[in-house]
Amino acid sequence: MFSNQLYKYRRLYQQSFKLKSQHEIPEFQITAKFYEHQSAAQLLHFDAQDKNQTFATIFRSEPTNSQGTPHILEHLICCGSEKYPVRDPFMAMIKRSINTYLNAWTGPDYICFPFASLNQKDFHNLQKVIMDLVFKPTLNELDFRQEGSRLDFDKGKLLYKGIVYNEMKGAMQNPESVFWQEMQTYLLNNTIYQHNFGGDPKVIPSLTHQGLLDYYKQTFYPSKAIFYSYGSDQPNFDLLDQYVNVQRQNLQHTPQLIKTLTPPDIISLPYQDGDKQCFLAFQTIIKEVDYVQQLALSIISHVLFDNQNGLLYSLIEEGLAESFSRNVGIETYGDNLVFSISFQGVEEDRKSLNIIQEKIKQILDQLTKEFPQDKVDAALHQIEVQFKMPTSEMGLKLLKFLINPIINQKNCIEYLEINKNMAILKQKIQSGYLQQLIKDHFQNPYTLFGQPDKKYIQNLIQNENKQLEEIQKSLNQEEIDKIIKLNKDLDNREESDFSILPTIEIQDLQARIERVKFNEDTIRGVKVFETIQKTNGLTFFKFKFNLGDISEGTRQYIDFFVQLFGKFGTTNFSHSQISQMFSEFTLGLEVSYDSVQKKGTYLMFSIACLNQNVSKTLELLSELCCNIIFKDRSHLATLLRNHKVMLQNQIFDEQLQYAAQLATSQISEQYYLTDTNFNTKFQLQYTHHYLKADNQRKSMYVDDFEFQMTDILYTIMNKHKLEVIIHQDGSANYIQSLEQFINSLRHKYPGFDMDPQPQYIEQFIEKFNSVASLIPSQVNCSSRAFKIPYFTHEDTPAIQVLGDCISNNYLHREIREKGGAYGAGCSVRSIMGTFCLWSYRDPNLINTFKIFDNLQLELDEQKLNEAKLTVFQRLDQPIEPQNKGLDYIITGLNYEQVDEMREKVISVSISQVRNAFEKYLKCQPYSQGSMLSEEHQDIQELVKLGWQINKISID
Repeated sequence: MFSNQLYKYRRLYQQSFKLKSQHEIPEFQITAKFYEHQSAAQLLHFDAQDKNQTFATIFRSEPTNSQGTPHILEHLICCGSEKYPVRDPFMAMIKRSINTYLNAWTGPDYICFPFASLNQKDFHNLQKVIMDLVFKPTLNELDFRQEGSRLDFDKGKLLYKGIVYNEMKGAMQNPESVFWQEMQTYLLNNTIYQHNFGGDPKVIPSLTHQGLLDYYKQTFYPSKAIFYSYGSDQPNFDLLDQYVNVQRQNLQHTPQLIKTLTPPDIISLPYQDGDKQCFLAFQTIIKEVDYVQQLALSIISHVLFDNQNGLLYSLIEEGLAESFSRNVGIETYGDNLVFSISFQGVEEDRKSLNIIQEKIKQILDQLTKEFPQDKVDAALHQIEVQFKMPTSEMGLKLLKFLINPIINQKNCIEYLEINKNMAILKQKIQSGYLQQLIKDHFQNPYTLFGQPDKKYIQNLIQNENKQLEEIQKSLNQEEIDKIIKLNKDLDNREESDFSILPTIEIQDLQARIERVKFNEDTIRGVKVFETIQKTNGLTFFKFKFNLGDISEGTRQYIDFFVQLFGKFGTTNFSHSQISQMFSEFTLGLEVSYDSVQKKGTYLMFSIACLNQNVSKTLELLSELCCNIIFKDRSHLATLLRNHKVMLQNQIFDEQLQYAAQLATSQISEQYYLTDTNFNTKFQLQYTHHYLKADNQRKSMYVDDFEFQMTDILYTIMNKHKLEVIIHQDGSANYIQSLEQFINSLRHKYPGFDMDPQPQYIEQFIEKFNSVASLIPSQVNCSSRAFKIPYFTHEDTPAIQVLGDCISNNYLHREIREKGGAYGAGCSVRSIMGTFCLWSYRDPNLINTFKIFDNLQLELDEQKLNEAKLTVFQRLDQPIEPQNKGLDYIITGLNYEQVDEMREKVISVSISQVRNAFEKYLKCQPYSQGSMLSEEHQDIQELVKLGWQINKISID
C-alpha cells in the first residue's frame, strides 16, 4: 500500500508541479524550492526546521479605480464557497482552529490569504477551507452588500452601510493617510498605484455586484496563482493540483509607464486641533530598482532621517517643521520606488517652504561630495541586526519581506542573499555609489503641500448626505421596498450549520504550557533573571523599574518620560552623539510603561545589541541614566513639537484603545493610573503652552520639566525596585559590564541602596459613568467595561470562555454584519480585572450600546467548544525568543497557576459559563467610553442619556 501511495505521489508530482530550481540560504537556515505547475501556477516553498508552518495563496491585483474592488473582493471571498456554503466560513474557522495566524491582506497590487499553525491537523484543515474559498467562492450579492456597501433607512432617512465602507471611512480620516493617497494619485498617474486600493468612501457605493464578479474572473484565474509555503513539511501538491489543474495561460507582467501629473498648489486635508498642521513632501521616482540599490537607498534614508542623528533633523531643530512624516524614506510600487523627504507640522507661508527646499538642496549637495562614514556604518549595522532579529513567525516575516518581488515576478532568492548583497554594497560604497545615487535621482523632486481644512470632515458628511437625499428623492416605492427587503434579509439570515467545516477537537489542546527556565541571581544587590534562547547572536536586556506610589502631579508627566528619555544629551555627549551611538551599537532604546494588578506599575528600559557590543551598550545606557541633561531649552522645544505630532497621530491610530481606556480607568485602579500617566489632553496643552510662552514663562516650563523628569528618575533608581531580565544565546559575556552599570547607578543615586519610601497617593474611587471624547472623525470606537476577579479566581476559566462566546456568536453578527462596523468583540483581561465589550470604526454608536444592553449568550456544546479553541488560540500565540517567560516575571504568576487555569478552561461547562454571564455581566454596574465623531448626529441624545462629552483639545 505504501508503494502505491508513493507511486501516486510521484506520478502526480511529475504531471503537475515541477521543481524548477533549489537554493540553500544559510543566512536563514532554509532551502528555497521553486515549483511551476503545468497550468503556469507557481509555488515558492521554504524548507525550514520550524513547526510553525505558514501558507499563503497570492494573486496580483490591478485596480482601475478607487471603488475598493480588490479590498471588497478579499472580504467577499471569505464569505462562502462551493464546498463550504455557510455563512462566513473564514470567521467560523477562527473559532474552530488553534492557528497562530489567519488573515487576508489587500495591497496596492496583490490580494493574499496567509495562515499559520503549529498543529499539523489544524494546518491542513485551514488549507482545505482557504483553497476552496479562494478558487470556488460563492460571491453572492447578499454578502456583497454586507461587506461592501448598501443603502438602508434609519428613522426614515437614507444612509450607507457596509463593513469595508466604514473601515475605509476610519482609515481615511487621518490627515497623513489622505495626504499620501493624494501623493500617489499625482505622482504615480497612469499606473494601478494611483488608485486607493482599499477604497475611497466617496466612490465605494458605485461598485456593482457584477463589476466585482468580472474583476474576480480576470484576477483569480488559477494560472495566475502564486503559492507560498514555509515549514518542515512538504506542500500538499495533491490539494493544490485539484484547484489549479486548468488550461495553461502564459501570463506576462507588463510594466506601466508613469506619467506624473503636477499636483495643485495645495491639497486639502482633515483638520486636527492645533498650530502648524501642514504637510510637505519632496518625492523622487526611481525606476527599475534592484535589491542592492534598494539597500543603498535605505542607507541614504538612514543618514537623512535617523532619529535625532539624521542630517535633515536640523530642519526640525530650527522649527521649520515639527517632525518627519511617518512615510519618509522608500516605498516600493511594483518595479519602481518612491523616495520621500516629508515633514509634518509646517508653516503655511511660501517663504518657509522655500527655506526648507533650499536647506534640503544644500544638504543633498554636500552628500554628493562626501557621505559621513560614521552614519553609513551605523546604517549598515542597523540593516545587519534587523535581519538577525529573532522572530517566532519567520514564515510570515519572509512573506511580508518578499511580497513585492513575489507578485512582480522578481528573483526572490536575490533578496535573501544578505551576505552577498551586503558585500556588493560595501564595495560599491567605496567607489562613490551613494553620492552617484544622489546626483542621479535627487536633483528635481516633485513637491506636494497639504493644508488642513476645518470643514473637511463636515464637507464629506454634508456631500454624502446631499447625495443620499438626492437618491432618496429619486426612489420609487418598488426600489424602497427592495432596499428594506435587502436589509431585512441580512438581519434575518439563518444560522449556518458549521458542522461541514473541519475543526480541531478539545482533546487536541495542550493543557501544559512551555516552561522557560530562568537562572536567578543577584548581582551587586540587584535581582537578575537570565534565560538561554535562540537569539541569533543578540543579547536582549530589560531593566524593570517599579514605579511604586508616585504622586498624581508627577504621574501625568510619565508619558513625557517614556517618549523622550532616550532623546536627550548628557554632560559628555550631545543628543545627536547619543543617537549616533545608539545606532552604531544597539537596536535602540525603548522605554515603556505598564501596570499589573497586584504587582503595581513599572517602567521598562529595553535595549538589545550584538553580543560583541554588550560592553559598549551598557556603558552608553549608564551614561544616559547617570549624566542626562533635561534642561535643554531649544532641544526641549523640538522634542515637544515631535511629541505633539505623535500624540495627534495616535488619537487616530489608537481610537479603540482610547475608548477602552475611558471606560476601564473608571473601574480599575491600574487602568486609572495608566490614564493619569498617559493624559493626552494634559500633554497636548502643556506642549501648546510651552511653545507659545514668552521667554520668561518658557524658563519656568523648562525648570518644571527638568524637576519632574529628575523626580521620576530618582524615584525609580533603587535596587529594591530594579530587576534585570536577560535573553541571550549563551555566548554573551555580560556579567562584568552589568556589574559596572549597577555600580554607576549606586554611585550616582544616593538612595539606590535605601529602602524605598512610600509617597502619598490619593485613594482610588470606582465610578460607573459614560464618557466620550470628540475627535474629527466619521466613525466611532466604543467600549463598555465590567469588573471581574483576578486571574487566580475560580471563575476565571468560565469568564475567559464567556468572552469568546459573546464575541463569536453575538457581537460579531449584530454589530459587524448587521450594523456595518469594521469590528466588534470582547476583551477579557483577568490580570487587570476587566471585561470589555467593544466596537471599532462603528457608524452607529446609539445602536451599538442598545446591543450591549440586550446582550445575549447563545450557547450549546458546539459553541462552547469553539469558544474554548479561541481561548487557546489566544493563549498559545508564539512568543519571540527575546520575550519568552517575560510575562511570568512581570505578573508574578507561576506555571502551575496558568496550567490549572488552562485545564479548567478545557473542562468548563455550559452552566459555569451561564453563571459567569449572570454574575459578572447581567448583575453588575458598568462604565462606558467612546471616541466620538464631532459630527455625530446623536450627540445631544447622548447628553440626555447622561453621557459626559469632552473634546481632546490643546487650548
